[in-house]
Amino acid sequence: MSYLAGKMKDMENIEGRCKDRKKQAREKRMLQRYADVISDTVFKRLFGDEKFPDLLLYLLRHLIPERKISSIVYTSQEHQSAIPEGHGIRIDVECYESETGARFAVEMQALRTEHFHDRLLLYSTYIIQEQHDVGVGISLEEIRNREKDEKYSYAPSYVIALMNYDDNKGSAEIKHEYAITDLGDRHLMTDKIKYITLELPKYHEPIDSPAATVLDKFCYALHNMTTFERRPKYLEGKFFEMLFERAEIAKFTPQEVMKYERDMLTQWDIDDLRETVRHEARAEGLAEGRAEGRAEGRAEGRAEGRAEGLLKGIDRGRSESLAMVAQNLLKSGMKPEDVAHNTTLSVEKILEIQRNL
Repeated sequence: MSYLAGKMKDMENIEGRCKDRKKQAREKRMLQRYADVISDTVFKRLFGDEKFPDLLLYLLRHLIPERKISSIVYTSQEHQSAIPEGHGIRIDVECYESETGARFAVEMQALRTEHFHDRLLLYSTYIIQEQHDVGVGISLEEIRNREKDEKYSYAPSYVIALMNYDDNKGSAEIKHEYAITDLGDRHLMTDKIKYITLELPKYHEPIDSPAATVLDKFCYALHNMTTFERRPKYLEGKFFEMLFERAEIAKFTPQEVMKYERDMLTQWDIDDLRETVRHEARAEGLAEGRAEGRAEGRAEGRAEGRAEGLLKGIDRGRSESLAMVAQNLLKSGMKPEDVAHNTTLSVEKILEIQRNL
């Protein structure tokens, strides 16, 4: 078979898989009682609905117990850049504490991206700056009446990331808390800005053990929600009752079901491309190893190294499939820079696809 014929055959196979994927996603969903909480639609249904604030309130209380949060108020997740040509940001869920005004931004991150920590830092700047902007819960008169020392004050601000991957390899800790500290004696420069990450896949011990904390159980439940046929007895209490009830697919509206299916199709696209690249990288490495007379095991190792890059190494013959994946990622709300990172397409190409949506 010629090279061109082989590539055409590859494209036909990919197109066939794309046509079948929606049917497969629906069939898979029909077998699941509970939805994948990692998806954008379900995460916002659970934690971003102002009519049901108890789940987010419960989570914040356990993540930041020292604040003793009594109630929260949801705010807009849209933040516009002060520069007309600049890009604004959109945070998954945002709220503030009723009594103190402390701000909380909560982000669900399903995929590892190169600059995610930088994004968390950027989010905090928007949250702080917005507390000084007229029209965002603050009047011009209130700003003028502030004492000199108060003009630079702001409420405690927390940026929280729930990660569906191991962000700190070598550490068994589920929760990581970051602050701005002195590099010498580690004293805090300010105690008003904190970053908290929660790594959902980290808890591997028996979840019904007495040592399991609420956060342990929470991570376990979110990471394994689609595998449950019913709520396990060891996930007891009002919080988990609400969590499982809100995640039950049968209780979704038709619009939520459609959005959830689109979310899952995007994830299936990513998984399919990961497996394709892994398979092709391994095959290519073996072929090169034979051609160069190297040991097969060494070539396999080189191929696995390529596969670690996930989508890097896909050739131009798959550009149409990559464009399809990019469209789905953009529709799910992923930033163009992160879409570029996950598809190996250039940022310029991603922006072109975005303009044509």
